[in-house]
Amino acid sequence: MTKHGELLKRNNTRGDSFTEYPTYIKHWEEARPWGWEIRILTENGLHTFHCKWKDYRRSGVLKEEKEPALKGYN
Repeated sequence: MTKHGELLKRNNTRGDSFTEYPTYIKHWEEARPWGWEIRILTENGLHTFHCKWKDYRRSGVLKEEKEPALKGYN
């Protein structure tokens, strides 16, 4: 048995992994030109994952990328 707040990791031979955050508070997902950014907040801190596509980029412009150009016109 692990202590409270300890990060649990289990790996198998296929390269898959399992991670458990027993002190989870909140998470965010944000679209990026290269894929997704996932942030998980726990009592032990913030964990950030960059899920990048190997051979693909978004074809359109994301809302966050358009906003700076529009700010001067409000």
